[in-house]
Amino acid sequence: MSFAAFREMNARASAIPGAIRLELGDPDFVTPVHIVDAARDAALAGFTKYTLPAGLPSLRELLAVKLRERNGIERSPNEIVVTAGACGALFTAMLALLEPGDEVLLPDPGWPNYPPIVEAVGCRAVYYPLDLRAGGAPDPGALEARIGPSARAIVVNSPGNPAGQVLSGEVLSSLLEIARQRDLWVISDEAYEDVLFEGEHVSLTGDRVVSIFSFSKSYAMTGWRVGYAVAPDAEVAARIARAQEPVTWSVSSVSQKAAEAALLGPQACVAEMREAYRTRRDAALAQLDAAGIGYVRPRGAFYLMVDVSAAGDDVDFAWRLLEDAGVAVVPGKAFGPTGAGYVRVSLSVAPDALAAGIELLTTLLKRLA
Repeated sequence: MSFAAFREMNARASAIPGAIRLELGDPDFVTPVHIVDAARDAALAGFTKYTLPAGLPSLRELLAVKLRERNGIERSPNEIVVTAGACGALFTAMLALLEPGDEVLLPDPGWPNYPPIVEAVGCRAVYYPLDLRAGGAPDPGALEARIGPSARAIVVNSPGNPAGQVLSGEVLSSLLEIARQRDLWVISDEAYEDVLFEGEHVSLTGDRVVSIFSFSKSYAMTGWRVGYAVAPDAEVAARIARAQEPVTWSVSSVSQKAAEAALLGPQACVAEMREAYRTRRDAALAQLDAAGIGYVRPRGAFYLMVDVSAAGDDVDFAWRLLEDAGVAVVPGKAFGPTGAGYVRVSLSVAPDALAAGIELLTTLLKRLA
């Protein structure tokens, strides 16, 4: 599993004028105006100083309410740490919980930044497969078979990147039970909690669970860099906050005020973006169905895994698609061995560009097949 493939695709696509950028995971929407206005007002009022490493108490109080009302997670503000996006939450949580040499179980296919984070804290990644034919659900038995004596944590991602899996409460409960029996931490990445098309988003909670959330995808706030880690107790939260101190100290004070406005303001913007992604997904699936091309039906997040195995190697196909047609996608192998034979298409682009990119993809795939 390698982040290098995504980085290289991104760099090559950036150098091609007019390329159709279906490799990006960045919403094409602008941050809602009431959030921007709150940040501007805070900056003009001089709210530009350091905050506590764990984040503004006022923001953590709002997050405690949100977690209780929307996620069914009962946590106090002292058990919540505001971080530099979900990336910062994942990194500081692992830094706080793990020791060098520990093993961390990661989903395959999974977000390609997981392995570098695991490696950065001196640990080793072990992969458990997701069944793409079954919509990206993990096989608890196959997962348990990969748990060795050095295993210390498991990362669970729902809704998931890149396959769009939404794990049921039953599946999540079985994973949580395995973790309990094997004395593992569960790191629950829920960054796409609000990008849900089918099923129900279920949040994990427990005395060995650290949950990861983000404002990036829900509110189109990727550049504001605000996420948060939810710890099972105040002592673990304090360790996560201490781990953040030498890296960023705290999240931007202005960004934290923007996050408060996101929580307090109208939520229609979240639903509008979700429905736009759903419309794009449905249109893309209809295109692929008409062309007779297989895919993994995403139930959440804003990605689509397209089966290009008929053309041979997915990495070769992705480069060919960029060079011949000017369309950038991410080869499935970038997300792990189970992603072989697929490419990931992002739905976070304008509908016209998405339709044109898929049309060029299907044309090349038919020609090579």
